[in-house]
Amino acid sequence: MSHTSQRRGLDPADPGREIIVLAMVPGEYRDAEGAGAAMSQVALEMLERDPENWLSRNFTEITVPQLGAAQPLVEWMYGHRPDATRRLLMRGIGRFSSVVTAVYTDVEDVVSLITDLKGDWLANNGERALPISIVLSGLFDDVQECCRRTGSRGHTFLHSLGFFGKVEKLPAAEELEIITMCGHGLISAGRVRDGVEQIEDGLAPGDAARHMARSCVCGIVNCQRAEKVLRRLAAT
Repeated sequence: MSHTSQRRGLDPADPGREIIVLAMVPGEYRDAEGAGAAMSQVALEMLERDPENWLSRNFTEITVPQLGAAQPLVEWMYGHRPDATRRLLMRGIGRFSSVVTAVYTDVEDVVSLITDLKGDWLANNGERALPISIVLSGLFDDVQECCRRTGSRGHTFLHSLGFFGKVEKLPAAEELEIITMCGHGLISAGRVRDGVEQIEDGLAPGDAARHMARSCVCGIVNCQRAEKVLRRLAAT
């Protein structure tokens, strides 16, 4: 099960705009021999495909308690060698986290990622019996295309039926398109409205979207789509 299943705003008539990839290992296997190395390899493969956003992307812009005394060093390194710092962070996330996430805006990138993972990575981890799941989250047609083109078969499906109850109390539909991009609820309606006000005061919509995305430490906010929504909201 993924925390990405309640996202709003994706249009089946306009596919291929957003697919989230999650690599997940059960907590009881987190410290198993080879698990950290396997997750680190997935993390680096994700980064190689130039995702729109990813877990640890904003670690150089916000205070991350887990970094502790390493925070100033990470920020200094990022100022001098940003690409190397991103790789170091992703390698570390893979080594110590039970989940690694990235969001893509092109199906081709996801197809390339899965194709490579089905090679040596899958063979090596199959020998070790490491239960690492690769989860795709997005429109069913996009997910099915990735599976078809890579010769893969999904074994578990999660489909959200939407929101029920007093839905009239929910924020506006376009605000929900951004709010639901963060599966842990760290982007509020007030934050979206504040972003719109900043755009009306002259802030570039892209900057407003990226600033808002910093709150989502999982790195699954699609800044491209958030920017488009903010533009629409600011124009109304």
